[in-house]
Amino acid sequence: MNKPVSLFVITCLTLLGCASGSSSPAPASAELDYGDQTSVTLQVKGWEALAAGQYEHAVKYTERCAALYQDQAKEMQNSLTAKPKKDDVHDYWALNDVGTCYYIKGEALMKLSRNSDAKAAYQTVIDHYGYSQAWDPKGWFWSPADAASQKIAIIDFRKSGDF
Repeated sequence: MNKPVSLFVITCLTLLGCASGSSSPAPASAELDYGDQTSVTLQVKGWEALAAGQYEHAVKYTERCAALYQDQAKEMQNSLTAKPKKDDVHDYWALNDVGTCYYIKGEALMKLSRNSDAKAAYQTVIDHYGYSQAWDPKGWFWSPADAASQKIAIIDFRKSGDF
């Protein structure tokens, strides 16, 4: 057997678990590291996974954030009648992080061509976390709900077949 073919066979056997003698299948994906599980950590991990093309991981990070903090986020949302002013934005950390996570989830789902699920994630931002704000490292806050509205319009436009 020549060297490239040999290396190919060893690689294939390793990937299939045959070379190690193990008969149990390898896990589908490694356990995700949720860090300290604060809302901001989960949001950052969601953004990082999205940027790295790890869309399923982005979904999982954002779902964890929502599961842990959505009750607090909804309370914060319900206490407001408008988006908080710049000086008060950070007081609404759960609202901001959960709203942003639903936006990230929508982005990841669009990348996975799961447009109806993406639309549902975007709609959740609009319906439940409309006053959330996300920090852009360039120095300003932006509205995940406003951005989600634009994404829904894109999904609907694509559905209509007018592109």
